[in-house]
Amino acid sequence: MATQETQWTKLADLSEVPTGEAKAVRIGEGRSIALFNVDDKIYATDNQCPHMGYPLTRGRIRHNILTCDWHERSFDLEGGGCFNVECDDLQTFPAEVRDGEIWVQLGDLTYKRKAEHLSLLWEGLLSGDRWTMSKAIALLLKGGVPEGEIVELILRHLGRHIASSHGSEAGWDVARLMNGLSVGRRYKDADRLIAMTTAACAASGGAAERLEVVPLPEPVAWENIEPWIRSFSRDGHSGRIERCLFTAYTLGDADKILSLLLECTVEPHFIGFPDNLISLGYLSEEKAFELVFNLGAKLVGRRRGEPQRFRRDAIGIMRDKLNELDAGDNTPTDYDEDSFVSALTSVDIQKSFDGVAAALKDGVPIDQLVSTVVILAADR
Repeated sequence: MATQETQWTKLADLSEVPTGEAKAVRIGEGRSIALFNVDDKIYATDNQCPHMGYPLTRGRIRHNILTCDWHERSFDLEGGGCFNVECDDLQTFPAEVRDGEIWVQLGDLTYKRKAEHLSLLWEGLLSGDRWTMSKAIALLLKGGVPEGEIVELILRHLGRHIASSHGSEAGWDVARLMNGLSVGRRYKDADRLIAMTTAACAASGGAAERLEVVPLPEPVAWENIEPWIRSFSRDGHSGRIERCLFTAYTLGDADKILSLLLECTVEPHFIGFPDNLISLGYLSEEKAFELVFNLGAKLVGRRRGEPQRFRRDAIGIMRDKLNELDAGDNTPTDYDEDSFVSALTSVDIQKSFDGVAAALKDGVPIDQLVSTVVILAADR
């Protein structure tokens, strides 16, 4: 336990750091000091390597040069100077031994380089350089910057990148970003950094300046915007859709946007990318509106031909079945999986829809039906 005396802090007993050994002492959330005993002299440094945040107590010392075990960055143990030009210097602290106790003058440990490191992350996102992104994220996390603030910057860049460099296919970049962040939450420390950097790489790339999208002038309301978006979706006018979306957002109708986009995507032609809109649903319009509105407009405003005949037939059958399902009581009954599978694999599309509708009206849980479909698809 560290104790304070004016500007000096007791970090450990000398017996805890034998000659030739090192010890890390935590002094706050996400921050630790490294103590090194070299030839019976105590040295104190920041324990996180300035390059990528690796613990320096795992490094090695020779000729009073501390070398990080991860990427071989080397530092003067006393002054902290880095011998590699592509790395910042290491922060060091005065240390004394008093009556068998190690005291260190920590000084001001306030993190003061947030703006600089956010700028470094933006630079890495623009260039697509994984090393730069990884370093920036490591330094920001070490400085106590909330992960949400880092992700917000990545989303802002992704919005600019997609708006200026990609079409509707960029929805997969969003999916990769969300998957990377989800995986990252399962890990800690260096493993989490790897996952976050991988997620950032999915969002990286050029991001040219573009004209600002501004709301439509008044008077306009959601009652006008909704039919306009449906019409523009049918005609393939993504640019017009984007301005309508910005207008709806400024009018306070953000909660209606994603459901309308999903309807425009899946109802008319069964086009094959509703999953991209589901990925957008995990994002906050408040934090990522440029990304959500631009990509959403491109998805639903994508030009496409008339569907094949069997799909047109399926659309008509589905509309009739939706009315039947609304009128059903959905009382749970036993699940006849064999009959359900037989209907799905039938060459008769009417029989397939009848089988799905019957299962839903019988109250079979949707997750059970999905499991059957997934297993059946794998078998086929």
